[in-house]
Amino acid sequence: MKARIAALADYANVTADQKLNVMGIFNVINAPQTPAVHRQMMLVLSFVSDPWDVLGQFPFQVDLVDEDGKVLLNLKGTMTAAKAPSGEQATTNCILSLNDLVFNKYGHYEFKITVNDEPFASLPLIVQPMQPPHAPA
Repeated sequence: MKARIAALADYANVTADQKLNVMGIFNVINAPQTPAVHRQMMLVLSFVSDPWDVLGQFPFQVDLVDEDGKVLLNLKGTMTAAKAPSGEQATTNCILSLNDLVFNKYGHYEFKITVNDEPFASLPLIVQPMQPPHAPA
């Protein structure tokens, strides 16, 4: 299995014909104050499997870690990868809706994702103070 996409986004879905739609990819949150609550974000993962890969159920884990190494969120689950009917590469998509995440301080964060106990992706996220709007010239 190989990583195809790993992103944080405002919204994502998969259509009936398995098209992955991802809207509003970001890696910075501008917060007016801390603690900052981010009401909703989507963690979007997509991977491809070659025909010779052993497929089936795979454990995955997502850790949100702050810059001090403290784990703020730990999610564990299982995803299913199936062979493509044509015998070619198969794509597996996973969308996790993360609601009401609290960031107690400004700084650098990281989503660390493992699939089948192997590193899959690492997504940096910066929470920074919101800048005042610029006055028109």
